[in-house]
Amino acid sequence: MRKNLLGALIASAFALGGTAHASLLIDVNGLGGGGSVINAQALDWTQTSFLALNGNTAILAFVTSAGACPANTCSFDVVTHAKLGTYTNQFGVSALALPAGFGEITMVARYTERVTGFFPLGFGTGLPAASFTTTGAGWVELYHSAVADSNNLTGFGFNNGTLIARLDGVTANAAGNFSITNLTPQALDIFGINDYVGQDTITGGGGQIGSLQAGTGSPTVLDSNYFLTALTSFSLNYANISIGLPYGQVDPSHCFNLAQSANGVGSASNALACDNIIGAGAYSAQSGGAGGYVPLIGAVNGLVFNSTTITERDFVAQTDFNSAVTGLFVPEPGSLALVGLALFSLGVASRRRRG
Repeated sequence: MRKNLLGALIASAFALGGTAHASLLIDVNGLGGGGSVINAQALDWTQTSFLALNGNTAILAFVTSAGACPANTCSFDVVTHAKLGTYTNQFGVSALALPAGFGEITMVARYTERVTGFFPLGFGTGLPAASFTTTGAGWVELYHSAVADSNNLTGFGFNNGTLIARLDGVTANAAGNFSITNLTPQALDIFGINDYVGQDTITGGGGQIGSLQAGTGSPTVLDSNYFLTALTSFSLNYANISIGLPYGQVDPSHCFNLAQSANGVGSASNALACDNIIGAGAYSAQSGGAGGYVPLIGAVNGLVFNSTTITERDFVAQTDFNSAVTGLFVPEPGSLALVGLALFSLGVASRRRRG
């Protein structure tokens, strides 16, 4: 009986010290609990754009080297941004609206992938396809802005306001693929009005198979005014990652933020990378702003190349993903003290019986 009780108490102590909880308390206003608090086990980001920086260059290197990929030439970076749209609560109820009037929470991310295969005839389609995996290198930053000013079309407003979280590292070897379904060029933007007259794309689709967990490295830093649950670790487990062309549910972004903020978590003076201006014409006619990056995609966006040349080095696509929130809770000091007292009392009782 004593051994069973001791084992139970020790198990309780370990559980209190590091149990993975299904949901977290997040104050979307950043008022340390005095604002609008949600209890979330998943965050649903709105559909958005991603940039495969050097994506075509990496695929070409894979093809011309027969997969040998000297000096990491088959690697490229995925760069993306998104706005938090809805959330799933601790009871599993999804698509819940965020509190009104708090502004917006946005995300910017960059992580490295490597090409693992190129298939000229695709997966039984007769059209090219490529496969890739994550390398483990990458970062994610979350921002809160009191004004909802992010713009999917221009890429403006995703890295401004208060930096509330920085997560370093992503899951290694998370596999993905992209397949061309039609090589006939068509407008990149078919979401309402075509905002990029003269900018074409191939048609295709794919996704990240399995999940991509951000925050697997160190350090991960959270602003305690927003993340009210004390944590020993934190991660975003992105799932349902889709890739599609052309853009049918959201405007294509023509500007992306490539760099982490130079400021620490909790800082409020973060400079915007992209301006909020769109010029007439294709991506090549856009300026992007002083710190933003405009993709080099050529007249036709996508995996458009032969065995020796590429049209341009980058490509962009529409994407959508959700993220579960995962963390290890820090136990309350009182709870640990009670466990310690119980263990001490049990030891005293045992010594008395032996005496």
